[in-house]
Amino acid sequence: MYPYFEGLTQDVYFHHHDYAYSYPPHFHNKVELVYCFEGKVIKRLGDSTYTLHSGDALIIFPNIVHETLLTTDEEKVSSLSVVCKTGFFSGLLPDFATKRPANPVIPADKISQKVLGAFQKILSAKNSAEVLGWTLVALSDLVHQLELEPIKNQDGFSLAPRMIEYINENYQKPLSINYLAKAFGYSASYITHVFCEQLKVPFRSYLTAVRSEHAADLILSTSKSLSEIAFEAGFNSLNTFCRCFKNRYNMTPSEYKKAMREKKNAE
Repeated sequence: MYPYFEGLTQDVYFHHHDYAYSYPPHFHNKVELVYCFEGKVIKRLGDSTYTLHSGDALIIFPNIVHETLLTTDEEKVSSLSVVCKTGFFSGLLPDFATKRPANPVIPADKISQKVLGAFQKILSAKNSAEVLGWTLVALSDLVHQLELEPIKNQDGFSLAPRMIEYINENYQKPLSINYLAKAFGYSASYITHVFCEQLKVPFRSYLTAVRSEHAADLILSTSKSLSEIAFEAGFNSLNTFCRCFKNRYNMTPSEYKKAMREKKNAE
């Protein structure tokens, strides 16, 4: 499954999971703080996989492709995830845009009682302002436990999210590598390199995935024909649409439409 850009609109998101779960590859332009209360949580960031045990924390910097892997253990799992804008920490924490941790995990023995108290306060917070405040308390301590390194390809790293945002807004157009190269003022080969190096996905694969997801939304929310949906989603033919959609969802658009209708009727 290809990573997707998660266009989060709220300033802060908070999730408490009291069970093991998985979440597909994605990235966003916010910082994410993860804490494991009990059991273990497995996260893949880029090409590296990290296992959090009880008491460990993890900081995911912006625009890093990451996913949550489902554990096979039957033990109880309890974890916390907070996602928030980096702008709230301007001047208080290191520059998230130019540095990355050598290892994003903070082990339990390096986490202070102040931070543990902040995690408990987040769980009982009554509003987003409280969540944000206690997240800042935790991050201000935890970030300084990390060994930070400068991003090697700063230009490519900042370019990747801008291209993704552009694709998400213009997927209905006849986009191509050359189209993006002209739009951003880089060579086609460099654009290709940024996709494979930073986003771990070929440009064409990402574009067809975005178009397929839009088509899936149209199938669910409209009564338009598949041909109309195909062209509205940016595909140049019905055959191409069907092939790409099946690659994304493991079923044809017609099968998807039927399956979603049956699921809705059963609810």
